[in-house]
Amino acid sequence: MPSELLRGRIKQFEEYRRFAKLAREQTGKSVARQAIEIHGLRNHGGACGVSDYYWFKLYDDAYLYGEGRRDFLGWRLQTDFSLALNPRNAVLPAWDKCVFAQLATAAGLPIVPVHACFHPSKSVSGVLGEHLHTPRAVGEYLRNPSLYPLFGKPAYSQQGYGSVYFAGYDSARDRLNLLNGDSIAIDDFTQRLTKSVDERYHRPECGFVFQRALVLAPEIQEISGWTAICGVRIICLNGPNGVKPIRAIWKIAVPPNHVDNFSLGKYGNLLADIDLDGGEVSRCIRGLWPYTEVHATHPASGRSMLGFKVPGWGRLLEICEEAGKVFPLMKIHHWDFAITDQGPLILELNDIGSTEIAQVHGRGLLSKETREFLKRFGNRNLFPWISAI
Repeated sequence: MPSELLRGRIKQFEEYRRFAKLAREQTGKSVARQAIEIHGLRNHGGACGVSDYYWFKLYDDAYLYGEGRRDFLGWRLQTDFSLALNPRNAVLPAWDKCVFAQLATAAGLPIVPVHACFHPSKSVSGVLGEHLHTPRAVGEYLRNPSLYPLFGKPAYSQQGYGSVYFAGYDSARDRLNLLNGDSIAIDDFTQRLTKSVDERYHRPECGFVFQRALVLAPEIQEISGWTAICGVRIICLNGPNGVKPIRAIWKIAVPPNHVDNFSLGKYGNLLADIDLDGGEVSRCIRGLWPYTEVHATHPASGRSMLGFKVPGWGRLLEICEEAGKVFPLMKIHHWDFAITDQGPLILELNDIGSTEIAQVHGRGLLSKETREFLKRFGNRNLFPWISAI
């Protein structure tokens, strides 16, 4: 076995040992019992393994809702979960923000307006704001000090790669000041328009969009004490009888982050569990189990989190219902919303959502309702695992 691979295996084993030790300290459950339960996960059909067992606190029976461990979807099926329900010929709007903006606007859905768009094509829809044909045109656009603050993101990107929050323009140095205190030369930034910042996630040929920075709802601003958007993720099953929300999570960006992405906890952002009926927060955490920190108050502002009600919750659910009819062939929607002073606005529709953020609060995505929906609408020919859940 190559030494690098061996070192990786040893590192992983050591991490699992730490997981098991922490789980025993938190619950009193022996390592032997944990091993038996991990082995038993294979009988539930959700393909959960060692990491899932610890990340989602499956070692703590008192933490779990519904049918417990059976309800959880492992990371191995995270992509397949959406692939089974969303045919590939229907998901372009969930990947290309320019396409989504045009379809959603035509349907009357409330989206974050696009102020300008870089795209090399001859012309684009007026929905995409000022059309910037070249990187040079983008540079001239960004030298207008009246634009700021401004948010920019690739039309095709995942996990926030390539996105930027511009706080202002420094004309003396021809640099863009960023929200976190850093700065970047305009000429350096415009290189991102044609060269991928990460080929796994970013497709620069799809363009780049610029949006005026949003003003958070005052209730959100008071809690976060930070201007970055704290998006609400709502996961919906989209069937012939209408939309059924199954999970809601509030993604809370903390300084110095300009995005609210969780990404297995590497950004240090918070995740709050939202009650679907009333939009009330019941728990707020940072990181994955067993290292998770539970926060009753916001770590920056000190404001209480528990019992907080997401503003405009009823309207959020109405938008999900309206949007289900606009994208009917997608049977599962992962929506991201900004809660602004103008009410809820759609940030984007995701095809393949990060399922770990929906399962860290003791509720698995493979509830009885979801399992039945998968068996009815999922593609069992391509994904035979559906029959085993």
